[in-house]
Amino acid sequence: MKKLAILFMFIAFISCKTNKEQTYTGGFVYYQDAAVFQMGNVIHGVILNNKVDQIITQAKAFQQAPTDMVEIEVIGELVPKGDQEEGWPYKLKINKVISVKALAQNKNDVIKLGK
Repeated sequence: MKKLAILFMFIAFISCKTNKEQTYTGGFVYYQDAAVFQMGNVIHGVILNNKVDQIITQAKAFQQAPTDMVEIEVIGELVPKGDQEEGWPYKLKINKVISVKALAQNKNDVIKLGK
């Protein structure tokens, strides 16, 4: 009976352990020292790190203007913003870049003002 109780405690411990890292796919744009990630109707700020630099470099091949969005697939985690910070409730911390590609033509409908 004691062994059975230990087994159940072990299973409960393993099942409670969570991995915050997930795969995220969506639109990405970097402009004037700020990066934004969009999944459907949800928008997150992006924590700037060396993985973001890697995305910015790869994205230039697909952008006609600096404000053009690209599609990315990354592994990362959503981090809640601090109490004193402005912006969206969560920021995406990118830990690994899986792919960077051009956004589908029908998804890049943007109204541009000026020249």
